Amino acid sequence: MFKKLFIAVLLLSGTFFIQNLTLAQDDSKTESKTEASDEPVGIKMEDGILYGKDYDHGMQIVEFSDLMKDADNNKDKTVLVKGDVTEVCQAMGCWMILSDGTNETRVTTLHNFFLPKDVAGTKAVVIGKFIETEISEDQAKHYNEESKNPKMKTEDIKGSSKVYEIEAVGIKILNPEDKN
Repeated sequence: MFKKLFIAVLLLSGTFFIQNLTLAQDDSKTESKTEASDEPVGIKMEDGILYGKDYDHGMQIVEFSDLMKDADNNKDKTVLVKGDVTEVCQAMGCWMILSDGTNETRVTTLHNFFLPKDVAGTKAVVIGKFIETEISEDQAKHYNEESKNPKMKTEDIKGSSKVYEIEAVGIKILNPEDKN
């Protein structure tokens, strides 16, 4: 009698355990579906949406064209720069291009945060380290393939090149009314 009762309790507790485990797994699937999104989440601020870290608002914002006029003297410095976003990585949103029509600089997030893929045509304020670096042919081809509007065919890219980049710790995409 005890043996049958013991087996019945064991079977019932096993059934409850499996049901609870299945429910917990279903809950975690639901949570990950509602929390996970293809769109990066920024922090809404008065003047735009911040991705990454905010900057010290006591710092002087430099226009991108002014930064590029004195690029050599700004190398390896933390800069706070405002400029036109002309392109964004279409794979992950891990880089964007700032341009003044003459010069352009890639702003990388180093995969610490990501940008929406549709912010080309806006203005942004970027804080990060301004560097001169050499990108390999493979890296240049990779960037070209992630571009929405590549300037050349990937197979036409040959050799490495020296470029300026900003390793961003924060990027604020400005509201349209703050474009000027």
